[in-house]
Amino acid sequence: MSTKSTGNCYLCGVSLGKAVMKNHFLKCHEDKDGEECLLIKVEGAYNKDYWLYIDIPVKDTLRNLEDFLRMIWLECCGHMSEFYTNSKAGYGPTRLSLKLGMKLSSFAVGDKFFHDYDFGTTTVSLITIMGIIKRKQQKGSVRLLARNVPPVFQCVKCNETAVYINTEDVYSSNNPFYCKKCAEEDDFDMMLPITNSPRMGECAYDGELDTFAFNPALYQK
Repeated sequence: MSTKSTGNCYLCGVSLGKAVMKNHFLKCHEDKDGEECLLIKVEGAYNKDYWLYIDIPVKDTLRNLEDFLRMIWLECCGHMSEFYTNSKAGYGPTRLSLKLGMKLSSFAVGDKFFHDYDFGTTTVSLITIMGIIKRKQQKGSVRLLARNVPPVFQCVKCNETAVYINTEDVYSSNNPFYCKKCAEEDDFDMMLPITNSPRMGECAYDGELDTFAFNPALYQK
């Protein structure tokens, strides 16, 4: 996959590249009289084609952010997790843990930190504070602003569109993907559904029930 993946704005439906999404929200979707929020970009640390833009009030905490990350692209078996930063000390970086009760007002624009979910088959998210944005008060703490368009994979056997990933082949094959028919003919017990998440193929992760899937019909005139 290319690291120049595109995504959809969940406020107006426009399709844009990850790099220009920041300015889109600040120029087109800010409520000057609203509550102050952090504009945050979240990426798979080792696969940046998976990404989100969100906003969250500065009065909230890292716990609010973690609850959202678990819900949209991480939760499978209730694993432990941690936010942390890397600070250089001595001959290399030192991992500094961040408490879940830490206020988001503690962060500044440009700050980067990490989130690990599951200390066995770990999924690492890179979190970047992109700016300050104001919004009308929302029911939920975190508002999803944009998400990458789900990548499409071809079946390793027949080249049809794949819907499963073989968890045994994730680290040993360049193409561990299967269509439904070929998956049923192969080792189906080791298959998991393809998901729009950097946790795809790990542990028992099977997605988030399309709660956050982009619906273009909402923006048809």
